[in-house]
Amino acid sequence: MSAAEPGFHAASTGALKRGGVKGKRVAVTMRARRLGIVGEEGAIWIDPADVASVRIGYEESKVGKQFLTRIVRKSRLEPLVLHPVGHYDRDYGATIRAFSGAVVESGGIERIERGASAFWAWAGPVLTGLLMVAGVGLIALANHVWWQRFAPALVGAILFGVTLWNAQTRLGRQTGAPPC
Repeated sequence: MSAAEPGFHAASTGALKRGGVKGKRVAVTMRARRLGIVGEEGAIWIDPADVASVRIGYEESKVGKQFLTRIVRKSRLEPLVLHPVGHYDRDYGATIRAFSGAVVESGGIERIERGASAFWAWAGPVLTGLLMVAGVGLIALANHVWWQRFAPALVGAILFGVTLWNAQTRLGRQTGAPPC
């Protein structure tokens, strides 16, 4: 890794070991528009055109944000998961942004996914929306004055809007890159 080629150190995982990369930690860098995952023995070079999907995100814990990148290749079914060794590494963000840009240029932005998982990205807004619809249905059937029927629905609609805004804001921030 050099100043011209940003890179970071990632934890060695079972998938990387099965791919032929050996060592306690691996160096991840961009070189010639390919992502290189190089260990003490062996290396994996990922061409952006070979990428089926890339999920970039983080999970929050008591010790801080744990960044992760999950790469699924077209040529192999087993995903590669990269966990940077340090808690806050600017080179992780630069490397992943460069790789994401190369993936987009080689085939489209639809292969880039953000967040730790798609399920948790949509769970809050969907559940809130279902509760709001159920509440509106129950309240609309009651024999009350019109403003009494819509006041609880308005509260539900505001909560749904705030939750949806929060989910979109969080998804927008979960690019996998620490703020630079």
